[in-house]
Amino acid sequence: MYDEFFNDDQLYKTFRFDRASLQFIEGLINDKLERKLNGRKFLTPMQQILAALNFYATGTFQKEVGHVLRMSQSSVCRSVHDVSSALCSIAREWISFPENLNMVCLEFSEFAGFPGIIGAIDGCHIKIARPWVDEKIYVNRKNFHSINVQAICDANGRALSVYAKKPGSTNDAAMFVESIIGQGLARGDFSPFHLIGDSGYACTPYLLTPYAVPSNEPERRFNVAHKESRCVIERFFGMVKRRFPALFFGICMQPGRACRVIMACFILHNIALSRRQPDFDDDIAVNHFEEQDYDNQPDRQENLAQAALRLRRQGFEKRNRMTLNDFTR
Repeated sequence: MYDEFFNDDQLYKTFRFDRASLQFIEGLINDKLERKLNGRKFLTPMQQILAALNFYATGTFQKEVGHVLRMSQSSVCRSVHDVSSALCSIAREWISFPENLNMVCLEFSEFAGFPGIIGAIDGCHIKIARPWVDEKIYVNRKNFHSINVQAICDANGRALSVYAKKPGSTNDAAMFVESIIGQGLARGDFSPFHLIGDSGYACTPYLLTPYAVPSNEPERRFNVAHKESRCVIERFFGMVKRRFPALFFGICMQPGRACRVIMACFILHNIALSRRQPDFDDDIAVNHFEEQDYDNQPDRQENLAQAALRLRRQGFEKRNRMTLNDFTR
């Protein structure tokens, strides 16, 4: 169907996957996509997939695919919605922590010798259309409407957890506490391992942050190793946005549908890694909503409940023990 219109290079640039991978994706969600009426013709599952992939790659409803496949803008829009929903239905099969967490730790330790890491965490704001309902809660501190996406990745840039439901006014720390993965870590489900995050998060035994103002050489070495290990999450967001620029330019949809598109892109990112699809080198910067400064961000302890304060003390103690044991020469 698409063979007559695109050579291999055009196919990859237009749909972000090679021919074999397109067929693989079709096999994953074919049974979840019904044939849709498009004027007097029916759209096959593959046509719907191609329309959605081209939208993820451009952020527009009517471009090459709409013209080549003779699809109306409304048909492309429906295809994006249906394919995104179908991909979200298989999210747990593609985004999850592996059983062997020791291997994840080993891969992270190769960056800078930082022990016990099972994931790097950060938040990223994806621009959306102005919501019709509860508009104000979607305005972030940079004054645009967004979904705040929390992601955790491994050392290879594979998504281990993605939480893409919170409005832009939600800060990263609050979103982590409310998330399923945050609650699981708090219960000790991943003990004795930990995540690493920037100073926007509270330092706890299961999420280690850098020293705000390192006072000696071991603490500085801890911060350097922490930063070198955590840079993988920066590259991760860049990889996903280069493959699916709709996440960079913004999704002109209401929050519910936008969240499904966001999740679909992260699922497809993991599929692309599993299929060994090359990265894209488009000139897209990672525009994090709020970068934290290791040296100038103070440890925030005000207005915290006693339980949260206790967790922070435990986090500081674990960080100090690790600094003493692993970063003192």
